[in-house]
Amino acid sequence: MRHSLEELNEHILEKPTPELLFQRAQTYRAMGNLNNAFKDLVSATAAKPNNLAWQVELCRLELASHHPEKALQIANFALKLAKDRLDRAETHILRAQAYQASGKDKPALHAYQLAFKESPAGKIDWFLMRSECQRLLGRHDEQIRGLRSGLKQFPDSILKAQLVEALIDGKKNLEALKIINNELPTLRFKSVWLIKRARAKINQKDKTTAFEDLYTALMEINERFNPDKPDPLLLADKAKISLLMGDMTAARMHIEQLKKHNAPKWITHRLEQELAKK
Repeated sequence: MRHSLEELNEHILEKPTPELLFQRAQTYRAMGNLNNAFKDLVSATAAKPNNLAWQVELCRLELASHHPEKALQIANFALKLAKDRLDRAETHILRAQAYQASGKDKPALHAYQLAFKESPAGKIDWFLMRSECQRLLGRHDEQIRGLRSGLKQFPDSILKAQLVEALIDGKKNLEALKIINNELPTLRFKSVWLIKRARAKINQKDKTTAFEDLYTALMEINERFNPDKPDPLLLADKAKISLLMGDMTAARMHIEQLKKHNAPKWITHRLEQELAKK
């Protein structure tokens, strides 16, 4: 990659075309150098503002740099350039992500729905992102319908897990438990699904069974857990167990550990929301 960058630098010194600047921007981004990638993308799009693919990349870079307002402006401009339904759908998804990153969940959901209107088949990521937006808005019935539709097209384990969470959030515990109990015997590691079952049992006021599942899940996690180099997903599950068992002190400690180890925000966000409710 470094050799590729050196070659691009030489070519750009000789003749800095927008195409070369765009290629170098992609190289910089792959290297994690967002500042230089941004500079080259801005120069490339300034020279050829009607290039949809470049505007889309600039929008994604603004999102990655946590600049949702700028990303939204670029996505709105890109939407005007989109010629076919899939391109329009992709730009609506970017608009939705920008709205959501700004905490504007209602316009985000509207943008997601526009994307699906343009391209009903969608993509797995679209179903997951829309589902999270619906969850934040408390629209669990819509969320469940959308995830079921997604599962018909993409029989994916992540979508199935998200559907179970939505069923539990929507108090459809029997449906959730049916899926969970079918899934558990097929799994080598069961803690994630035991936690889901515990949530459903707590909804049913069956704390005894719920706590048995939580203890079993915690024992499995502890056997796999490396405190010197913690897996953020396992640590997040420890926080979930603490929250469900009412141990807020332990939950806060686990969340702080996640932040200390630079866990992605999508892992900590819902945990902090749940902690705030207690």
